[in-house]
Amino acid sequence: MNIHEKYHLKSNNPQYLKMLYYCEKAAKSNSNILLIGESGAGKEVAAKYIHYCSQRKDSPLVSVNCSSYTESLLESELFGYEEGAFTGALKSKKGIIETADKGTLFLDEIGDLSLLTQIKLLRTIENKKIQHIGSNVKHDVDFRLITATNIDLADAVTNHKFREDFFYRISTIVIRVPSLRERKEDLEDLIDYMLKESQKEHDIEVTGMCDEAKDFLMNYSYPGNIRELKNLIDRMVVLSDKGMITRDGLPIMHSVKATNHTSNHFHFNEIIPMKKYKTQSEIKYLTWVLNQFNGNISDTAKALEVSTRYVQYKVKEFKL
Repeated sequence: MNIHEKYHLKSNNPQYLKMLYYCEKAAKSNSNILLIGESGAGKEVAAKYIHYCSQRKDSPLVSVNCSSYTESLLESELFGYEEGAFTGALKSKKGIIETADKGTLFLDEIGDLSLLTQIKLLRTIENKKIQHIGSNVKHDVDFRLITATNIDLADAVTNHKFREDFFYRISTIVIRVPSLRERKEDLEDLIDYMLKESQKEHDIEVTGMCDEAKDFLMNYSYPGNIRELKNLIDRMVVLSDKGMITRDGLPIMHSVKATNHTSNHFHFNEIIPMKKYKTQSEIKYLTWVLNQFNGNISDTAKALEVSTRYVQYKVKEFKL
């Protein structure tokens, strides 16, 4: 199976086809590439495509989500460390950057890097040398850097949240990945592809789909893009009944909306304090949004326009 089949890189959308063309052109160089676009739009797939099209395709592609680590942990993971460098460093460990030697290093959510880590990465990118934490020895390292973000880095530079020199260093070539709602002509084909993949993954055979589910999939706005589409398809396949995808497979909030629209009023079973009602509603909604992003707290926070810390606090408070 080639990469086009594996990641379904077929399209009838001019913007997406142009994006693939830019990926192919950029892959032939050694320039640093910045991928921009909404969360879940497929920036990691674009990074994999660039690596596949490059002369480094037979060497490792190492991916790191910068938002998944604390500042100190990310540094130790990226640069490696020597035995005794800090509490818990029981033996020396090679850094992620070293494992990408001769290959490609993909840093996702680059906008979440601290200013200090940006400085250290800038030195590594410029000098092509890496230094373990707790060591004075520098090692040569050769890698192609691809970064990705769903935030406006130019705006972050203006607000002093992102270093200008680091921004220019990582953005020699900037490629925008279109959102799913910008490529509606690809939607039906993507749904068919993901239905087939989901059936294989979950070992469930689907033979049909009700009209309401079809209408939902074709008309939904997909704020979570390709990632959300996959989650929705997986949900529908898993909840299918005797091979049929029914309205029970629709997202909870959509089902509630459809029920309320049909009856033209809400149904309540008991009178409870307003504070309790608000808490229950918040729990249901936060649970639903988390499910749309497969439990990813960072993506959930961005969609809700709140801080990651706030979502983490609520998850702990509600024991989700």
